[in-house]
Amino acid sequence: MEILSYPYRPQARVMLLASIFFGAVACFMGREAMVNDRGLIVNGLIHLEPGGATTFYWCIAAIGAAFTAVGIPAFFVGLLSPHRVVLTSTDISAPKYGFSRKATTVKLSDIRGQSLQVVQENRFLNIYHVNGKLTISESFLPDEAAFKELCAAIAQRAPTQPGG
Repeated sequence: MEILSYPYRPQARVMLLASIFFGAVACFMGREAMVNDRGLIVNGLIHLEPGGATTFYWCIAAIGAAFTAVGIPAFFVGLLSPHRVVLTSTDISAPKYGFSRKATTVKLSDIRGQSLQVVQENRFLNIYHVNGKLTISESFLPDEAAFKELCAAIAQRAPTQPGG
């Protein structure tokens, strides 16, 4: 059986665009907070006085800054990370989480089941094994074809065992 190996890291372009977007949100909302002198009505349901509106703007600015602070390192991980998903005839190796420093290796004989999970159009392959669960995100692989090939190869090499 051939060895399948794919880079496994966040898409650098997506992380860069997200960082730029949330950085712009942080700057815009921070500016709005600094110059605000009016109240705010949110969807006709929430009415805020000028002080409450300013606090709301600062909170949104802080959230944007936090996402930017996470997105910038993720951009560099997407460019520089050596992480890979490797499937051999005996085991699969992948980072337990997208930003894990080391890979988790699971013997194919230890796999008890697998499932495909979709969360808002994002697909994840959950591999259940004797020591827990390993999740592989489609968005961290090079493309959809790599994800489909990996899923099919795992299903072929490690069929679900009864009682798993």
